[in-house]
Amino acid sequence: MQREQVSIPKIILYILLLAVVFALQSSLSRSFVVRGFQLDLLPCFVAAAALLDGPAEGVIMGLAVGVFYDVGFIGVDGIYPIFFLIFGLIAGSMSRLTLSRNYLSMVLLTGAEMILLGLARFFAYLLPMKGASFPLVLQQVLGGALLSCIFCFIVYWPMSKISRRFDTR
Repeated sequence: MQREQVSIPKIILYILLLAVVFALQSSLSRSFVVRGFQLDLLPCFVAAAALLDGPAEGVIMGLAVGVFYDVGFIGVDGIYPIFFLIFGLIAGSMSRLTLSRNYLSMVLLTGAEMILLGLARFFAYLLPMKGASFPLVLQQVLGGALLSCIFCFIVYWPMSKISRRFDTR
């Protein structure tokens, strides 16, 4: 098995882009609501890194996105880094075997990630609080996933430019 080379400057640029999007998304959170659905672009970074660069970058960006989620006090400490780390590993492995490095694959990965994240949130946080309606939560999950899929080009385009600049293949 050949060891994969990770470009540190590329990862630094990815994390800087993540920090900018996180700052914008956090400070302008009311502006990112469309018809009651919240736009969340942070998970798109994991999907893009895994798709464009493979499992190693997917894991690193998954960990970084999870830490940003924890810094933003979005959930229980430590759950999001683990979720995104595992998703980055699986998505990166899938991108090597079955997915092409194009925008349609990015949309599919983002949609799957957002649905899995929404369902994980439901079962971890809302289900124990009796009274959470699954159809209502599912509507929010699917609406948020659709919104993230529509706007994932905001993350995919600059990350694909960065990836191509540092591509050694």
